[in-house]
Amino acid sequence: MAFATRLGPLVEDLVQSLTHPTDQSTASLSDAILRKLRSHPYLRTNPFEIEERLDGLDERFRVNSRDALADALNQRLCSLSEHASPWHPDVLHLLLELSDQPTFKTRLQSLDALKKSRELPPEDPPLRWEKVAREDGWERDGDLWRSPGYSNDDSDSDDVYHLSAAESSDATSLADDQSPSADDYLIHPAASESLQSVLEAQAWRTKSLQSAPCTAVPELQVVREALFMLHGLECSIFDGTADPVHDFQMADMAPETYRALIESLADTGRRVRVLRRFVVRPQTVPHVQALQDCLRQHLADLDRKLSAMQARFACPDGEVVVSLMAVMNELDACVKPLLTLSDIVTRCEEASFNAFRYLELIFDEACVAQVANKPATYELLVRVFVECFDVYLRPVQLWMQEGKLLPGDEPFFITEPRRRVPLGDTWRSRFQIRKTVDGRPYAPTFLQQAVGAIYSAGKNMVALRLLSREKVTTSLPLCEELHLDYDMLCPAGFELAPFADLFDAAFIRWVQSRCRQVGARLKATIVENWGFLNSLDSLRDLYLMAEGRAAATFCETLFVRLDSMDAGWSDRYALTTAGREAFVSLLDPSRLVISVDPDCLSTGIESVRAALEGIKVSYRLPWPVQMIVTAESMAHYHTVFTLLLQIKRAMYALHKTRTRDKSWTKRENEGQRSLFYSIRCKLLWFCATLQTYLTMQVLGPTEGQIRRDLEAAGDIDAMIAAQCQGMERMAEEACLGRELAPIRAKMLDMLDLAVKLEQDQRHHGQEVGFESLIDMAGEFDRLARFVCRELRVVARRSSSSASAKWDILADMLQTGVRNDR
Repeated sequence: MAFATRLGPLVEDLVQSLTHPTDQSTASLSDAILRKLRSHPYLRTNPFEIEERLDGLDERFRVNSRDALADALNQRLCSLSEHASPWHPDVLHLLLELSDQPTFKTRLQSLDALKKSRELPPEDPPLRWEKVAREDGWERDGDLWRSPGYSNDDSDSDDVYHLSAAESSDATSLADDQSPSADDYLIHPAASESLQSVLEAQAWRTKSLQSAPCTAVPELQVVREALFMLHGLECSIFDGTADPVHDFQMADMAPETYRALIESLADTGRRVRVLRRFVVRPQTVPHVQALQDCLRQHLADLDRKLSAMQARFACPDGEVVVSLMAVMNELDACVKPLLTLSDIVTRCEEASFNAFRYLELIFDEACVAQVANKPATYELLVRVFVECFDVYLRPVQLWMQEGKLLPGDEPFFITEPRRRVPLGDTWRSRFQIRKTVDGRPYAPTFLQQAVGAIYSAGKNMVALRLLSREKVTTSLPLCEELHLDYDMLCPAGFELAPFADLFDAAFIRWVQSRCRQVGARLKATIVENWGFLNSLDSLRDLYLMAEGRAAATFCETLFVRLDSMDAGWSDRYALTTAGREAFVSLLDPSRLVISVDPDCLSTGIESVRAALEGIKVSYRLPWPVQMIVTAESMAHYHTVFTLLLQIKRAMYALHKTRTRDKSWTKRENEGQRSLFYSIRCKLLWFCATLQTYLTMQVLGPTEGQIRRDLEAAGDIDAMIAAQCQGMERMAEEACLGRELAPIRAKMLDMLDLAVKLEQDQRHHGQEVGFESLIDMAGEFDRLARFVCRELRVVARRSSSSASAKWDILADMLQTGVRNDR
């Protein structure tokens, strides 16, 4: 209860010391605080828990080899226990809660900063009467020590009274004279000509505004105020926004002239203030921070120039002519270049631009200043651009030299999506170029033509690093870093060269040379260490059927299984085994897998389109080769393989159509037999002609040209382009393009006639109906004429490089086409 009775007055004192409310609010606040304090559920700190935590901290120190720190802690805990206090657990609990990883962040050297002596300061000496008498001035008070008179004589009493009164009056007067008053502290300086001149010079500041519409200000004071304003300091003629105050007028100058001059100064001051506000504003983009640092340096140079001008007027060495116009002309040389930067900052602040908009504007303004013959502005802008661009180049150089990206680097135009990609897709899918809304790379305009080279150089380093981890053991050569400066960008003797061309010569060429150097190294690594040429040979032998014996062996096995009508003909393992056995001497059989698309199993075998288009031949290339032979190229390989397989299927069916029935040798069946062999001969001729065209005009020459282009390519991008363009050209020349889709369909119909002829002979027991043969002959002639005619039409109207090959094919087919006149 004693604690409760003391709690109320303490709370009231606390409220009164912290606030100044009324009596009613004091009572309400006190009651609310008392209710909180009386009902709070928090208990005192558990001293045993604190002791356990300190023991655990000691053990943690020793486990982490911080024995000296643990000994220091024990020493101070022992010293603390000698001075027992009930508040020690609370204090220690507070220190434990405030600590942040003391095991790793505490330094023993910090103890040296504590005071060595912990003794209490000496107490004040006891108060003595001598000190009181000295402070109150008892020795100056004469009546204090005078003995009073106690006589009954009235005259003596009067004399004593008057004497005491007189002496008291004298003592009082003396005391009054000796005690200082406020007037005693006032200093009345003697008249000074310097002080009088200062007062007269600054009199315009305190002159009443009602006496005249404008206060006349001397020209020297206007110059002084202008320099103060440009310094960013407060002044009277200009307000806080550098706008002129119209209550002042410069003496001995026409108002219109004064307003023109003062407005010009105000405009300059406002633009300089933009820079001063910009340099103190927090920025997070590194190259913008570099711009702030450059502006701080140039503003400091401007301030030194302004201070020198002020010193020249404040302490002149001789006669100085004060002229506001002369001061403005002198300031133009050092202020005008900064005003261009001020305009750039204003343009970026008024609209939300990208982070590198400052670099673009500085680059453009430097080009404009060079053309406008402003050498001072041009040099300043180029120097500022170099400082900012060097900072912007840091992630670019890290990417180009090591193939690494800084985490969370938004201004950089290359990004790595947060998803895993196969090693074969490292070149195409692992990294991406960040694009703007209009589809341009997220990079400054003056870097647009170098984005591709920068992108490729970094990918080359990534691929080389992956290859070196697995196979290549030689160290990677590092190209020297690029250090741009003013002398490098603008060498002596090239003053008339455009700045954009100078920048291209210094930077763009360095980027391209770096890209070529690393690209050539990566190409050599893939070709020499990863069997790139052997992989191309395997693709040629497998998909282009360059090795006839192996292709014939596989095709015969496939067609036998297909004609058997067995449900298991599409067994993946059986087809893969057949393919591996056929091509075992030409490629790595473990990389070959052959399967059939389930959607093509129910289409039948009466057409070359039916099951053959569903056969998928997959040859797994090494992942470095996959970067060059892309999925698009493999798709072209597969379409060519399917066409060759369809031709092989038709020729296989025709070779099976042989008449062994003796009844066909009779004279009455001579016409039917002649028609049968005529159709078979035409179909064989068509298949052979198509096979010859593909082999001699398309596959062989195009595959050889692809190899020559790959050998001449300087980097991976050029190799990918050569491979993709070559395979696309091969597909177009083989009539597999979209433009020849109707013609290709008619060609497949002609191949279907061969399969149909074989199917009819098998189903009718060696004898094919005469009417069926007549229909086949007419259908073949119609399709052949259509193919020849349309090939020539498309070849004439097309601008493709394959049109000449189509014309050759039409000429080859024309020899076997009967023209009905």
